[in-house]
Amino acid sequence: MSSVIKVNACVYSRKGYERESNANSFYMNGKFMSEQNIDNVQASMENRGTEYLFSVADNMNCSDDDKDAHISILKELSRYHEKITVSGGDIKSKIKELESKISDISRLITSVLEMNKVPAEDPRWGIGFGSLLLSDGQFVAATAGNCRIYMMRDGMFRPLAAETSRAKRMLDAMIRSGESEGDDTDVILPDEDPDSLVVVSDIYDVSEGDSFLICSDGLLKALGEEKIEDILSLRSDSSYIAYRLVDEAMKRSSSGDLTAMVVQVERIYEGSGSSRKAASRSKQVTRGVDRISRAPAITYKYNKKRGGRYQGTLYAVLIIVTMLALFGIIYIIINSMINTGKETAGGDIPTVTSTPTSRPTSTPGSEIDTPEPADEPPLVDETPTPTPTPTSSSEVRIHTVVKGDTMSKIARTYYGSSDYAAKLCEYNGIADPDKIIIGQKIKIPPVEMLR
Repeated sequence: MSSVIKVNACVYSRKGYERESNANSFYMNGKFMSEQNIDNVQASMENRGTEYLFSVADNMNCSDDDKDAHISILKELSRYHEKITVSGGDIKSKIKELESKISDISRLITSVLEMNKVPAEDPRWGIGFGSLLLSDGQFVAATAGNCRIYMMRDGMFRPLAAETSRAKRMLDAMIRSGESEGDDTDVILPDEDPDSLVVVSDIYDVSEGDSFLICSDGLLKALGEEKIEDILSLRSDSSYIAYRLVDEAMKRSSSGDLTAMVVQVERIYEGSGSSRKAASRSKQVTRGVDRISRAPAITYKYNKKRGGRYQGTLYAVLIIVTMLALFGIIYIIINSMINTGKETAGGDIPTVTSTPTSRPTSTPGSEIDTPEPADEPPLVDETPTPTPTPTSSSEVRIHTVVKGDTMSKIARTYYGSSDYAAKLCEYNGIADPDKIIIGQKIKIPPVEMLR
């Protein structure tokens, strides 16, 4: 019975110094892929399933203009991944087919470079490939050329699918067959082509907390295995570890292209109890896990039959809520305008008074008669009476928060300026003006109390 695992992964790729373009490419379980002329790129994914394929390639895309041919390892990986997902099979047969496909592409690219007489010092000769296949609770790694794969489990750091691991397997096979080290006979590992350019690791069981790194030759030369081990052992997510690896390599001015793909196993939903951490499960849980394992890949199709049943009701509820909110906003605006008009009309209207000046009259017997002045306009007291400040109502009003309200908006509605927002918050005991909720009651005192 297969195991469902939850995996998160991230890849960072940067163009090396003195390079015209980034020759690295990557494949992340069919979710992300890039081909040629990628300077700097980041891609992340999180998924749950039983089949995963992660790969990093270096100079594995080649074009022959004379024959109008384009060789792409990513296209081959996409076809291969689709085939093994549909046809199934055990992990040994799947990795065997991947090994054959990578060997054929490597030989084809090499022949194209030789026919075009590309100089040996040209960076295009730096062919490399690294791939990690997780299938039904097991994993196996494969490398070719200058790409490398490392694994971190329980604090132990080890390379996967390296020449040293192949030598160890050959030595173990020689010991099991009873041959001595001095024999001249070549040891051929079972199920392995001696002429293959691909190194395949042993098959292991997946464990929760496993971390894998697939990296290009430029990253390995810039950091070295010790620095890679230090960063890979960090207790952090795949995005941060991949970023740290590439960032540290960029500080060392690496001339090679830098690509770091980090894959982490977060959770294992065991169906058969074969995991190291799995305990006995009830039959009901086992059947549920088995159904998840047999489920097809996640799609984004919409179920019209199930969704159509509640679609009309949902639209009606949304329309009603929208209309109520709209009416509430209109009511608040009208109420604010009415209150503002009442406050303005309630003030005293200033008046201007005029005091007429009496004309002098002549007294009988006086020696000099004062001439009667011509008609003049009455004198007006030009000192204006000060206009009284409109008085606000002493009543404390209550405002109910609706959707879209802010303290600045409420202050502007009732006081004509958002400058009173802070005072209004202080009056209502609101520490954070951004955390008012719909339906909350806000006291609106007269503006004199806030001043």
